[in-house]
Amino acid sequence: MNKIERVDAALGGETVDRVPLNFFYHFPEHQRAGHAMAQAHLDFYRGADLDYLKVMNDNYYDPPNFQVLTKPSEWAKLQPAPLSSRCFQDQLTGLRDIVKAVGKEVPIITTVFNPFENGDGMSDWKATEHLKLEPEKVSEGLSTVADSLSAFVRACIDVGASGIFFAAHGGQADRHTEAEFRKYIKPHDLAVLSAAEEAGATFNLLHVCGEKVRLQEYADYPAHAVNWSPQLGNLSLAQGRRVFNRTIAGGMDQNGAIIHGSQKDVSAEVLKAIDEMGTTGFMLGAGCALAKAVPTPRLSWVKQAVTSIR
Repeated sequence: MNKIERVDAALGGETVDRVPLNFFYHFPEHQRAGHAMAQAHLDFYRGADLDYLKVMNDNYYDPPNFQVLTKPSEWAKLQPAPLSSRCFQDQLTGLRDIVKAVGKEVPIITTVFNPFENGDGMSDWKATEHLKLEPEKVSEGLSTVADSLSAFVRACIDVGASGIFFAAHGGQADRHTEAEFRKYIKPHDLAVLSAAEEAGATFNLLHVCGEKVRLQEYADYPAHAVNWSPQLGNLSLAQGRRVFNRTIAGGMDQNGAIIHGSQKDVSAEVLKAIDEMGTTGFMLGAGCALAKAVPTPRLSWVKQAVTSIR
């Protein structure tokens, strides 16, 4: 199988010649936008021989008047970020380069943070604090963010991305009540994911971010595969599969053996994950971005372990 065939089979719950592999990490600041971002991704992809390419996105959302978000009522004044905004164009420029170079040989998905995370602005918990005080106003602002992100998602698909890596924040049990999540966060998530679907995405990967998240709240999110970190007090992958009933991605600790361990440690973690999940409807990787850059030889240990399984 080639990479596209392997990933398509995994997403469809079909037999694969081996479990698909993917890892990702945050590149240095000078490699986070435009052509430099593209080259960093291409070098990493070719060195690690990944089965799909997840394009990082550290080009932070920046609407014209983000600075107004000093009190909850001001969310309703938030203006949309046009597609011409630097935050979008820096990402799209790099994405175009990547698609042109390897788009015919590997599925490419580009990172999109959900409206709630993009709406946090200067403080990671600003949206949480404001939502407790004036939820309707905050939700109005998040709707504006969702509209901007939906246009960006459509542009990503138009330039050749297979889909998006949708990083969903806000589902932690200690952050909101279930009612708050369902009414004020989830609808805006679904708007962006629906935009990807409508644009023709064939591979949307839902990443549920954080500790002690209510995974069941994401069970009906439209995505082809799901990823989260069991190591952060969340459900195991096998338990999560029963929640989502679709392809699962993950199995390795992003700050574990792949970072600190020996080849024997890495192999043991790989074999444990595949023993838990099987080889059908499963893609091996980490539960989140790797804690730091990993030399290519260490990543090759993962592939060696996977190909040793018969």
